[in-house]
Amino acid sequence: MSLRTALSIFVEEYPKAVERPFSGDALAEFIRRDIPQALQKVIGPNPRYLMHGSPGQGNWARAPWAAIYDRFVTDSAQDGYYVVYLVREDFKGIYLSLNQGVTSTRKQYGAEAKSALRVRAADFLARLGSQSAGLVTGQIDLASSGPANLSAYYEAGNICSLLYPSDGLPQDEVLESDLRRFVDLYFSLVSREPQLFERADAEEDEGTLGDEDLRRLREHKRVERNRKLALRAKQAHGYVCKACGFDFEARYGVIGKSFIEAHHLTPLSEFKGQRLTLDPKRDFTVLCSNCHRMIHRTSFVHSVEEFRAAYIAKDAGAF
Repeated sequence: MSLRTALSIFVEEYPKAVERPFSGDALAEFIRRDIPQALQKVIGPNPRYLMHGSPGQGNWARAPWAAIYDRFVTDSAQDGYYVVYLVREDFKGIYLSLNQGVTSTRKQYGAEAKSALRVRAADFLARLGSQSAGLVTGQIDLASSGPANLSAYYEAGNICSLLYPSDGLPQDEVLESDLRRFVDLYFSLVSREPQLFERADAEEDEGTLGDEDLRRLREHKRVERNRKLALRAKQAHGYVCKACGFDFEARYGVIGKSFIEAHHLTPLSEFKGQRLTLDPKRDFTVLCSNCHRMIHRTSFVHSVEEFRAAYIAKDAGAF
């Protein structure tokens, strides 16, 4: 299904659907399944991105949406920032927006949440610089029916956006080009996260690195410290260090059970662009804390076998 067809069904059928019972409705399932598939088709296979469509939780949402998450920022609409299609409450248009998670901001800032969202949006926009030229910036109009509605917060959380009228959706080539542009903007923000550059909290293996090497190393660590990816890697490889053979449970008993660190095998030199290899079995391994620290100080990030041969097997005999 083309992106234009998916979005057309989304905005044209939703006003009718809200008059029907929510549970088991075909359009609700279409939003959850078919729209994410249409987004995936445009972006292509890239494991760093997750697609999610929501018609609501238990009841029809006033402003339904479909989002693209970078898993290194968020895997939920509740926090972080992401690319999202937001339907106006009056169904007269749909925004393609680089926007922010609302739920966590409301919990943190309470009555000042909208102000916080606007301040953050301005900061994100400053990081993008001229890349956002020609886009709608600042607050958008989702025709929110009340100041406490989620749509009112998404209005404040907009970083940059485009509005498509429901009765005049562009052709597929325009929609697809726009979506790819927003994913590129998203990646640009992710690659400029302050924690990739700040040196105040530099770890031991980061002190002498130049700015670009520091960014790449921290990108590498961000992959390894993603909780869901790390868990899948550990489940695939077990809990014994693949370099030195250390078994935390055998040494420490119950407190060492299931303790190991995930290591991503992509060389730092390849950390450029959006596409990463994230297969938990092929692209990861597991290492004890010591070996993990040490491998990052060598040129063998991509190969535990070479690291072992150079630093472990030569001292310990055949491993």
